[in-house]
Amino acid sequence: MDVRFLEYFLRVAELGSINRAAADLHLSQPALSRHVAALEEEMGTKLFVRTQGGVNLTESGKLLSDRARPLLRQFTILKEQVGEKAAGQLAIGIPPSWHGVFTSEFATKMVKEFPGITLRVYEGVSNVLRDYMLAGLLDLSIVPFDSSPASGYRQTSLVREPLILVGSPADGLSSDEPAPISRLDGIKLVLPGRPNVLRGLVEHSLARKGMAFRLAVETDTLTLCLDMARQGVGLTVVPACSLFENPILNEVSWTPLRGLYMTWTLCENPARMHSQAVREGRRLVMSGVSQALATKDWFGASAVGNALAKA
Repeated sequence: MDVRFLEYFLRVAELGSINRAAADLHLSQPALSRHVAALEEEMGTKLFVRTQGGVNLTESGKLLSDRARPLLRQFTILKEQVGEKAAGQLAIGIPPSWHGVFTSEFATKMVKEFPGITLRVYEGVSNVLRDYMLAGLLDLSIVPFDSSPASGYRQTSLVREPLILVGSPADGLSSDEPAPISRLDGIKLVLPGRPNVLRGLVEHSLARKGMAFRLAVETDTLTLCLDMARQGVGLTVVPACSLFENPILNEVSWTPLRGLYMTWTLCENPARMHSQAVREGRRLVMSGVSQALATKDWFGASAVGNALAKA
């Protein structure tokens, strides 16, 4: 069977029209109709019934549609594994706080070195990236350390960095004078919503000391957290990497929080570990993080474990 016939069949099924599918696939309508007819002959059954508005799947067509998608996915993975050149797709999740220190350079290098790989970058907060990974939407993801990762998922420690308290200039925070957790006792805060890891660290640290946690604004948008802090709405807490070459540094005051750190890890989808595209992506993540630590002013950050030393 020609694999393309399955791809054409699925596109017709998705669009419900041979004409629309032909235009989308850059084929003529008669040519696509012949491909569909050839597949029906090979399957020994009708896959579509014509309607006034297009086509609908028969029961046999529905069964083939359900079974064909995972087969094509496995075929794509197989091509990536046996091909001489890295090709296929790489889907990676990266937190917004990493944008300046890592993401832009990583994406640029990936595209230049591996033009055969289609790169998809998801930027999102930690809990969203974990959900995407578990749903199979991501091959790799940079997320905070998890003491009990999902079964089968490989977690490699990368970087440990301090958490930074950010406020308006009037708050008088100084990077030379780390603040104790008591600085947050009863103070209005602007933080991500639960179950965000950073939010949990702040809440639990205050609770252990018997101190009050007070929320002014809850938002998962990093830029809004920083902007609210700049305007004096409340203090915010962010990873150190989020301040790298960030122009807002000239409009806020900030200081590291004493004893509060974030450890970042690379989480890998076990079903995709053998893909050449994923292997090359993993290699560039390791080398990119190692280079960022060596050449950039990443405040207070240090490598964890020996994975980066091998990059």
